[in-house]
Amino acid sequence: MSRMSQQQYGPYLKSQMQGKYTQLDLAKKDALSLMHHYKDLQPKMDRFIYNDGSTKNLMSLCGTIPVNYKGTTYNIPIAIWLQESHPQLPPLCFVKPTSNMQVKQGKHVDANGRVYLPYLNEWTPHHHNLIGLTQVLVAMFSEEPPVFAKPSGPPQRPPQPYAAQNRTPYPTPGYTAQGPPTTNYQPNVMSPYPPAMPSQQPTPYPATNTPGYPSYPPQPGYPPVNTSPYPPQPHQPIVQPMQQKDQSLDENMIKARRFTVRNDRLKLRLKETLSQAEAENSQLKQVGSELKGGQERLGTIIKKLQLEIDEADANIIMLEQKNEEAKREIELTEQKQDDLDVDDIVMATTPVYRQIVTSFAEEQALEDTIYYLGEALRKDVLDVDTFLKHVRSLSRQQFMLRAVIQKARKSAGLANIY
Repeated sequence: MSRMSQQQYGPYLKSQMQGKYTQLDLAKKDALSLMHHYKDLQPKMDRFIYNDGSTKNLMSLCGTIPVNYKGTTYNIPIAIWLQESHPQLPPLCFVKPTSNMQVKQGKHVDANGRVYLPYLNEWTPHHHNLIGLTQVLVAMFSEEPPVFAKPSGPPQRPPQPYAAQNRTPYPTPGYTAQGPPTTNYQPNVMSPYPPAMPSQQPTPYPATNTPGYPSYPPQPGYPPVNTSPYPPQPHQPIVQPMQQKDQSLDENMIKARRFTVRNDRLKLRLKETLSQAEAENSQLKQVGSELKGGQERLGTIIKKLQLEIDEADANIIMLEQKNEEAKREIELTEQKQDDLDVDDIVMATTPVYRQIVTSFAEEQALEDTIYYLGEALRKDVLDVDTFLKHVRSLSRQQFMLRAVIQKARKSAGLANIY
């Protein structure tokens, strides 16, 4: 599948996970959030084979994550499989080495590349997510890289001296093998690669032919493993004081190893907690920025509402004043009711308005006269000639009045009514 863009992730996840995942929206949101933070991860629906041989089509997020190991950034290939009930069940994490890489088996990675973490064992839907998981992986891989570069050629076993071929492996501290004791005896332990000289110890820097991946780093604090093909021989003490001294040394080494293991576990747990806290802190910052934006919008709305409230209060005060004035006018009118002249009330105060009112009244009177003439004609009170004679005269007068009204209203700045 060709590489998709960020805008294509959402439709692809919805089309591939629809009907298969019980909580599609939550799983889609978690996957999109992870791919937004880690750009090299890509979604892919593929078949997953379980240990019992059963298979399921699950959504996987494959790609590389940047890991800083001793000042150098490496791209570690991983694959995160989302189970069908995600986020109710934790995802399945694997290291996916390339053809020139090899999985480095450790405390949290098995030979198949499967990753085991306390973060996955303690997975809860509302407190854990894919971003926190990936940050824990970055923290863990920065302490112990999960892959290393394969050697460029097949390893060759160094030739062993004839005398060393019949010797037993180097004895453990405090004991010696049967036979004459030696002080400069070197261990005859078979390893898959030639033993390196002190100045040629393996380093965590990337191999020359495989940039981007760390080579096999050393693991201090753990006892060496004896892979010799020869069975261990029974041991017997040489001298009693030396045995007691070596036994006390063994106890100190065991205590030191236990302390180192516990210290590593505490460091890993602390890094997991710190990564989870950083993920939650980033989410809280995002929520805080959204709340701040909402607060600013609410402040703007409140200011607008306050302005409208002030304007409404001013209108209420003005209406109350007008109401009081109207009440006073009504009281004065009631007191002067006997002395009022109807013509004084109807007549306008200016000559133009007076002319408009007078002309309009005459025009309406002519309209009523014409109406009643028509009623008289209908009832045969008037003949047709008389009706037409009076109507012609009244219509001429009505036309002249309407022209006067229109001219007066135009002079007064009023709209025309005809």
